[in-house]
Amino acid sequence: KAYPGRALINSVSAEPDRLKYFIPLAKRYGAAILCLPLSDEGIPKTAKERLAIAQKIIAEAKAHGLKDNDFLLDALVMTIAADKNACNEVLNTLKLYREHIGAPSTMGLSNISFGLPNRPLINSTFFTMCLAMGLDAPIMNPYDDSMQNALSASNALLAKDPNGRDYSLNHSGQNISVAKAKNAVSSGDIIEDIKSAIISGEKESIAQMVEQALNEGHKPNEITDKALSAAMNVVGKDFGAKKIFLPQVMLSAEAMREAFIKIKERIPADSVSNKGTIVIATVKGDIHDLGKNIVSALLENNGFKVIDLGKDIDKEEIIKAAIDNKADMIGLCSLMTTTITQIDEVIAELNKSDYSTKVMIGGAVVTQEYADNVGADAYASDGVEAVELAKKLINK
Repeated sequence: KAYPGRALINSVSAEPDRLKYFIPLAKRYGAAILCLPLSDEGIPKTAKERLAIAQKIIAEAKAHGLKDNDFLLDALVMTIAADKNACNEVLNTLKLYREHIGAPSTMGLSNISFGLPNRPLINSTFFTMCLAMGLDAPIMNPYDDSMQNALSASNALLAKDPNGRDYSLNHSGQNISVAKAKNAVSSGDIIEDIKSAIISGEKESIAQMVEQALNEGHKPNEITDKALSAAMNVVGKDFGAKKIFLPQVMLSAEAMREAFIKIKERIPADSVSNKGTIVIATVKGDIHDLGKNIVSALLENNGFKVIDLGKDIDKEEIIKAAIDNKADMIGLCSLMTTTITQIDEVIAELNKSDYSTKVMIGGAVVTQEYADNVGADAYASDGVEAVELAKKLINK
């Protein structure tokens, strides 16, 4: 009665006396119960035995009126110093809990390393393995940097932190909550607010902000130059200085795209600034396109018309697309040493044709030296640089 909120009873095992006492207590006061897979026969060795005991506790609780969301499952961690299979059985237990019960899981992580040296290393490694198997509510030391790092990296890898955005902020020296709070403050100048929103990647609110700017009488070109392009210049410099990383660049690009969509809704199509047409593709044999997609988005958001042919594109298709679309530039991407020579072939094919246009190349295996050797007009090391080079190569 005195508890401020919903209580969690820690813990209820399958021992008859504990079932008899704690389950009616949980029902009477609306408490949840932590199910500990122990019975009067002792500690179960295998994951299957732990699952069976947990199911017995839950069945007894449901018989007294508890519901599916009243349970938290302990996987029961023992030390590997005493049982070589302790870790494997915990991982299997988590898997079986997820498959057969579906309730959230918990455990005291540090038990796994009891009696061993350098316990933080064992604990953090074990932590990542458990997260991959579906651990929901770890009992851990929040002041342990190795555990926090393991959690941050695991969230990125398991898609709980999409594209590693929070991970990038954490590990680039930025504070997430401070950054978000700063971005949320309005300066009173809508152009500056749009610029800040692009830099911080606030794609959910950017369209409304652009519409407000247009309603206040700001011209599309003013918004594009003073807010959108200015923001991407900041993003480019910060990316080059390693103050921000790829997830932040992508967020900014997405926000910029939303801004352009709103601008295009409000002005005639023929009045939209077109800085030139670019055909872009990943070369034949190469199936990687993340980098190309980023470059394509950034170019488009900076006023270029982009014909993105995709990945694994042969030289003939690239040249034909350039001619058909009267392209001002061709962008070629290669991320593999086995496909980089396809860039040579595309340039050779272009030289054989009657069509003349600029060529910019890039990708993980491409260098400035290689660009010079094959006769490319430019080499871009990243998407932001690609935009700046395109502006210089195409004068429109």
